[in-house]
Order: sequence, then structure tokens, then C-alpha cells
Amino acid sequence: MEKSIGKVNTLVNIKLIIDGIAIPFGIIASVVIISRNKRNIANILIGLIAFLGGVVSVTFGLLKEIFFPFNVDLAMIFVKLAFLSMFLMTIPALSFSIFFWKAKYKKIPNFLHVFSFIPSIVLTIWLFLKLDCIQFIETDYGINNLMAEPLMIYSLIIIFSTLILLVIELQFMASNAKSLPQLKRRMNLFTTGFAVGFGGSFLSLFLFQNLIPNMVQPYALFTIFATISLTLAISTTLSEEEVTLWHGCPKLLLNNGSSPMCINTDDGLPIDVKLLDIGNIIERIQIDTEVLKTGSENCTNTVFSDEDGVVRCLTTHKPIKVLEEQVTRNEMELARQMDVMNGKELCSECLHKVIGYRKENKNKTDTEIKMLFLGIRAEEFFGVS
Repeated sequence: MEKSIGKVNTLVNIKLIIDGIAIPFGIIASVVIISRNKRNIANILIGLIAFLGGVVSVTFGLLKEIFFPFNVDLAMIFVKLAFLSMFLMTIPALSFSIFFWKAKYKKIPNFLHVFSFIPSIVLTIWLFLKLDCIQFIETDYGINNLMAEPLMIYSLIIIFSTLILLVIELQFMASNAKSLPQLKRRMNLFTTGFAVGFGGSFLSLFLFQNLIPNMVQPYALFTIFATISLTLAISTTLSEEEVTLWHGCPKLLLNNGSSPMCINTDDGLPIDVKLLDIGNIIERIQIDTEVLKTGSENCTNTVFSDEDGVVRCLTTHKPIKVLEEQVTRNEMELARQMDVMNGKELCSECLHKVIGYRKENKNKTDTEIKMLFLGIRAEEFFGVS
């Protein structure tokens, strides 16, 4: 394709301004997403998607606008690097999908992550080997780029398939949080921002430019929308500090054939509660405990410790009490180390007995308490065998 030169008004380059505004928003979103939980692979992958689409791609687009009046060939390199950044977004997106499904189906092999590189490699080779696959169109608003139809069609199919799969998975996570209204609303905001923002950006880059080549390509505006939405959702949902969680509560009564009952009440009288299944939500992503607060009518059978080491209910944030005394982080850890499990959760009755014994025997060390039980199966000791 030939390059169209000579029309752009460099004094009024709206695209240059919008790109310049979009980059800081992309940086903020990337930093917020990754920094909230640097050890969580899901956060890192989503952060990489935001960085590639909201920072790297837009930066190369900005450089294209700056250098076009002086060096068209250099501007062409920058625009191809901008498209390359979009292609590279498929790698963390597909890796996220593999981790998502592997969490559900453990038999999925790890080597599948190798295949996440294939779509971007194919599109990149096509982009750089076919010299005339992009054409510049000068407008009164900036430089638009037209991609050759075969590459445009294949790019849209691959990138949108990856995006749709990722959005479905994010929406599935949001639907699983239906019992936690605040968390569900914020996850829906995250999913909507991701889908509309990056989806609109892809459409603008790969399709809008061919349909209306002389208008402003609004991909940076969609990117700004995406990064703002992601930043708001993540910054108010994920916790900056790692909170210690225990799956199991010493004040929950679970009797076969009857409703779960909570005895962590002010008057000590048990109340019926609805047991919420939060699945892997708080295990895989460090959720802010404020988002999981729902009220005394609900129970997740999960407790957490605050900054003072006081163990609290996840749904009410009330301190957990055993023998009228607040349970501490160290007491929960001692009980956990006794390795008394009920499936994947700590046995509630056993937790209560271990913590109660700890409180009644403050003169004994944790090691002494463990030694007392040496040679006896904990399940037998607590009468749950």
C-alpha cells in the first residue's frame, strides 16, 4: 500500500493530545493492579494486559504522531510496534485462561502455556514481513492507520476470541460472588470496564479505521475508559496488605441434617445462618475484607486476623470469642498446626477445643500443648473419629 502524506495539521493534533492523556492512566492502572498483590499470578497477568494495551501500545502511537512529519519510515516502525503490543496482549490473556480452567480441572497440563505464544507470533511475523500491510491516512485530527484487510480480519478474530474468553471467565468469577453484593458489583465494574474499554480499543484500531478512515480513531479514549474502570475496581476491592485467613470458624455449628448455626453472638444464643460458598475467590485474589462484609445472617466459615492480631468473622467483622475471650492469631495458628481437618476446612468443634484448652492453660507453651497430644490422633482426642 502507498502512504498518504501531506495533509495533517500538526498544530491541531487531537490524537497526540489524547494519547498523551491516556498514558498516565495506563501506568496508574498497571501499577495498582500488580502492586495490590505481587505474588498473585492472576493479578500480574491482568496487569500485563493493562500495561501492554494502556501504556506500551499508546506510547508507540504517540511516537508515531510525533515523528510522522519528520520521518515517515520511523513512524511506520512505531505504528507496527503499537500493533505488536496489542498482539502481545493475547499471551497473558490466554495464560490467565489456562490458569482459570486448571484451577477447576487439575489434570490440565502446564505445557499448554506454550501455546499462548502462538497467536501473537503468527500475527507478528505477518505484520513485519509484509511491508505494505499498513497505510497512513492524514486527517485534520492526526494520523490514522489502515491495516490491509486480510491481516485486519485475522487479527480481529484472534484478539476478539481471546478477549471474549477472558470476559466470560471474569464474568463467571463475578457470578460466583452473588452472595457478596459489594464484591459482585466491583467485579462487574472490572469486567465491564475491561470488555468495553479494550474491546472498543480493538474495534477502533482494527475496524473503525477502515470504515471511517478520515475521522478520529477513538482507541485511546476507550483505553482511558478501561484503565479508569480497572483502577477504580481494583483499588477498592483488593487489599494492599496480606490478610491471614483460616477456612474454619470455632463458633460455627455444623450438624448433619440441620441448618448451620452461629454461636458468636452477644448473648451466646445460637442463630441460624446462611452458609456462603466463596470458592477460590479469596484464595486466588487478595480481596479486601471490607468487600466481603455482608451481615450476621451469613457465614463463610472463614475468619481473618486484623492488624492487632484479633481474629474476626469475615461477614460481620466481629471478634471471635472462646470462653468469653477474644481469639488471637497465635491461637488460630496453634489450632491449625494440630492438623485437624474436615475436608478442606478446619474442624469447627476441634478449633473450639484447642483454643479453649490454650486459654485455660496460659502457663503452658504451644510446644508443651502439642507434646501432650503426641502419639494420639487428634481426631480421636477430640472425639470426631
